[in-house]
Amino acid sequence: MLNRVESKIMDYMFERCDGKKTVLLTPKEILQSLLPKYELTAKQLDGHIKNLAIDGYVEVFNSDNKGQLVYVAKLKTRGEAWHRERAEASAKRWRSIGWKLMLTAMGLVISLTFWLIMR
Repeated sequence: MLNRVESKIMDYMFERCDGKKTVLLTPKEILQSLLPKYELTAKQLDGHIKNLAIDGYVEVFNSDNKGQLVYVAKLKTRGEAWHRERAEASAKRWRSIGWKLMLTAMGLVISLTFWLIMR
């Protein structure tokens, strides 16, 4: 399970890689996509990207372009299914909330019925 920062980074990478085999990403543009909610350093960003690579979402290579660090990113199979995975997690969360609301309503009806009988 990814944390919020990694999810935002993955959203950005998925958006940029959509329909392409590989894409060049600079740390600066990734950090800009996270602002203003998440302020990271380049070292923290590098750690999050390595975690995404370890988890099997992306394949990332560091490259040098005119003296600047550039990530060469390619989505793996799990990364290509990113939006489907997020949609399934969201649907599962809403089903869980619906189930809890239904149990709460049933408890209310049962307690109200019991209260009326005792009265």
